[in-house]
Amino acid sequence: MKSGKDGDSADIRDRYKPVSRYIAITLLILAACIICAGCLSENSSIAAASGIGSGQPDSSGLYLYQNVVNTSGGRESYDNSSASFIGQRAAAIRDAIDVNNPATRDYAVSIIPRAHGGTFNLAQVCDVWENVYRTWTYVDDPRGSEYFSPASRTIALGLKGDCDDFAIAVAAMIESVGGSARIVTAQNSTSGHAYPELYIGNSSAKFEEAAAYIRQRYHVTDVGCHITRGEDGNRYWLNLDWWSRHPGGRFFADDGERIAYYPDGRWEMVESAADHVPEPAKQGS
Repeated sequence: MKSGKDGDSADIRDRYKPVSRYIAITLLILAACIICAGCLSENSSIAAASGIGSGQPDSSGLYLYQNVVNTSGGRESYDNSSASFIGQRAAAIRDAIDVNNPATRDYAVSIIPRAHGGTFNLAQVCDVWENVYRTWTYVDDPRGSEYFSPASRTIALGLKGDCDDFAIAVAAMIESVGGSARIVTAQNSTSGHAYPELYIGNSSAKFEEAAAYIRQRYHVTDVGCHITRGEDGNRYWLNLDWWSRHPGGRFFADDGERIAYYPDGRWEMVESAADHVPEPAKQGS
């Protein structure tokens, strides 16, 4: 048994050892939570000057902001069997985007608040996306098959399904309130994915106007879009992927080749053409 100052110091150290261990463990847990939470967070270091993406991948390596000009693809890139398969998929997606089904239209209309009423606008798209995103439950397709659930059925089931079902439901609801949407499928070395995109317009000024609203509503800097270059010039498409956390978020990091499917059954291949990225529009232009 110790006495005097040495004994008192030892007693104090012994008394606070459990507290010290608790604090150390707590700090380690908090550090781990912070690291995990940052895996898919927005890059706060990105400069706010440009609404067109940074091109920097996030820490997961699966998603990135990108502003890629695409060449509207010809079907000559596919052999007959592949083109036939894609054509069948395009028809199935067309049928699943049941814009005129009352259940699809009614659900989309019910989401939009009075403050965002009137002619079709981006706020309505964000209202639809947020509702579906917050409600969605992911459920896989049957093994060995590809099933495209009609939007009305997905709604009736309580918004459940896989990524293409999400894309179809969002696209159908956007179309049902006056917007234009498409479904994009893409692959990389490890997985495939499908997501919806919203047609913004055919000029960088229209995109910048939309990007300004996205920045204000979601407190972000970069806004993700694809630019498809066709016979009528550039067409700007806003990313609505469910993994993006908000409209205009990070794109799926694909292998550079995508297939776009339209509500009327058309499809086209779009390939990255990085040497054709235009200058972003200036703020306020």
